[in-house]
Parts: sequence; C-alpha cells; structure tokens
Amino acid sequence: MERNATLYAGNWTADRHFINTMNGSPAQITAVRDKSRETIPFYYEDVNGSPFVSTLCENDFLLFSVPVKNLGKGSNIEIEAVLISSSDSPKYFIIEYLEAGKWKSIPENLRPIPEKPYLKYSFACSGIAKGANHEYTSVYQTFRLGRKINGGSLKIRFRATGGITCSGRPQDPHSPDGAIGLAGHGFNGAYIQNYGLSVPADTTRILCIGNSFTYFSNAPSMLKEIAWSQGHYFNIRAHLKGGQTLGQHRGLTLTANEISYGNYDIAILQDQSQNPARYAAEPEKYGNVPLDYLALSDMVLEYSPECRIILEQTWAYPAQESGGFGDYMTFTGLLDEGTHYMAGQNGGEVSPIGKAFETVFNENRGIRLYDTDNKHQSHYGTYLKACVNYIMITGQTFNGTPADCGLEPEKAAYLRKVAETVIFN
Repeated sequence: MERNATLYAGNWTADRHFINTMNGSPAQITAVRDKSRETIPFYYEDVNGSPFVSTLCENDFLLFSVPVKNLGKGSNIEIEAVLISSSDSPKYFIIEYLEAGKWKSIPENLRPIPEKPYLKYSFACSGIAKGANHEYTSVYQTFRLGRKINGGSLKIRFRATGGITCSGRPQDPHSPDGAIGLAGHGFNGAYIQNYGLSVPADTTRILCIGNSFTYFSNAPSMLKEIAWSQGHYFNIRAHLKGGQTLGQHRGLTLTANEISYGNYDIAILQDQSQNPARYAAEPEKYGNVPLDYLALSDMVLEYSPECRIILEQTWAYPAQESGGFGDYMTFTGLLDEGTHYMAGQNGGEVSPIGKAFETVFNENRGIRLYDTDNKHQSHYGTYLKACVNYIMITGQTFNGTPADCGLEPEKAAYLRKVAETVIFN
C-alpha cells in the first residue's frame, strides 16, 4: 500500500480483499466483521477503481496487513489514508495496531465521542460522499511498536465505534447502504511506512487546512517524513477538499471538527489558488478574501490560543493563461502581495512557497514542478512545498540525511537548497 500505486482493481469485489500489486508486495486490505455478527455478509463495490464496503457496524473494521520479516521493537510506523463515507456509514473510527495479540490505540490522538463521551475515537467521517458538499476524511497516524515482529504481519485496523451512522441513525448490518471506501489523493487509498527506530527530540501539533494544492501528491505526508528525518515529530491532522476557499472551509463539518481538537502549535492555511491574487488585483471586489482568512484564523485560535498561523503563498502556474492574470510573473507578484496583506491583518506568517516555485521555474533545471495539467503540483512541487513549510515551522536548515521522499537525491537536494535560500536570504 504505497504512494503512487495504481488504482484498485476488481478483485476487491471478486476476492473480498485487495492485494497491492505495484511492486509484488502481498500487503492486503480486508473488511472484517465483529464475531457477534460474523455470518452477516458485507456488500462490496469497486467505484472507479476505489474499493467500497457497506454495512460496517460497531466493532467491524478495515484491516491493513503488511508481511514483515523483522520489524524491531521501537519501530515507528506511519499510516495514512483518505476515506470516502456515505450518510449511513459509521461516523466514528478508532485506529488500532496489533501487538502481542492485543489491539492497542494511540491515546494522544483520541477524543470522546460527543454522543457517547464514555467512548473515544481517532477520526470522524462526514457522510457526504459526492456532490458539491462532499467531504473526505484525511488520516495521518504514527505509532511506536513496543515489541518486535519476527515474521508474520504488521496489522493495523480502522475499527468502527460508537454505533452511530453519519446521519445519526443506528447502524444496520442488513442494509446495503452506508458504503465507506478508500480514495486516491495523489497516493492510493492507504500508505504505510516504517520511519525506523529513531526517537524525535520534540513533538509539534500541526493542523493543515487546504485543497488540492495540499492533497496532490500528499504534501502533509512529505512534510511529516522530512521532519522525522530531521529529528522532529510533526503530529499532523488535516482537512482537505478540492477547490475550497478559506471562507468555504468555515462551513465544512470536518474542518470544524479538526479545529476543535485544539492545542495545536501550528496551523497551516492554504487558500484557493487565485484568491490572494484576485484580492491584490481588485481589493474592492474581493474584500471577502482577507476577511475569510481572519474568520478562519479566529476559529483556530478559539481552540488553540497559542497557535502560530502560517498562510501559504501558493504558486503561479502556466495553465488557464496563468490563472487569468495574463502571464506568470504578474500572477506571482499578485499572489505575493495578496498573501502578505492577508497574513499582516493578524500577525500571521507567510510561507513563501510561490517564491520557491518562481526560483525553480526561472533557473530551469529541468525539474517539472507541475502535474500534467500545468497547475497542480507534481511530486517535485509537493516536495518543494514541504521543504519550505518545514523551514517555516522549525526555523532550521537541513542537516544530516534529510528524507528524499522517493525523489532522485540530487534533485531533492537542489529543492531543499532553494527552500533554504528563499527563506533565509
């Protein structure tokens, strides 16, 4: 189960499990019934290459199994996923891993279920799977093994808890409705990685709110991996939805839910890609743009009063006549001006990702920062974005052996140097 894997095939519906076939790994995803209802069948679907399963109820779970030869005690494991849920799928899930025959959770990321405070959960689902109001759930979780695994499998599960559907109705194992599935957001469904045995020197709680300029190629994952390689644990929570402005995020259920976790050290906000430039070009027409930024920042600060607010300066792009601004440099300048104005309204900080893109674009080293649409970020662009955000958060240059996140080492090193130069110079 890796970043960039091909889409899920129909064997989910034929064999009732998915086997990762990108590199021959026999890692599997399966749906498992609680023993109290194990004779009741699930309903399986393959929707445009993504696996869906219906009638999950309390204590049923999605199981991720990864064969391992020797996974040492103290290994740090990262699991990430993007889930699509419908109105009658379970609303709450708890993330657990199997160790010495017992399922364990990660206490620091648990919170009480509002409807049943005696139960806890790791993440919630929206119940809106499609249409203009859809919201997908982004999961980022790290845990540390207390015992080694010699042979066998690393097992992680997303277990339904609370007995409540997203619509508030009791769960029904006999209803074919209530599908939940795994989406591909620049990585395929679920991504599991071993960070090794190192113990980070510190922990930073980070909230990411944005759209496709964040979820393409999974920017939070790269940020987390880079930080770990530098000795820092970034405990990330996120809500990401394509095309959203910061104003629209204020009305999203899962955005509000992630904000309400509270006690964040850093909040990284990413507005719709043209919004700051539109405001800079026509402030009278787009006066809502900085106001929406301020309102969303206030939501964050209500639950995390000491939180640093970092507003991303996103990048100009060639597509659509440079976002409708005529040329690349004009677009870049307006993004810079608008973003700095917005952040200046409440003392927020600007992450100069757009300036880093401009540098690479102008130096023309043969690194393609954009996806095939000449707008969204490629893996190189995502890595550059993650590097800039890492330096903004820590105030540090890179040292030792920073994570390349699957990029060619020499290209990754160049992008890191650009990030350092843009921020420190």
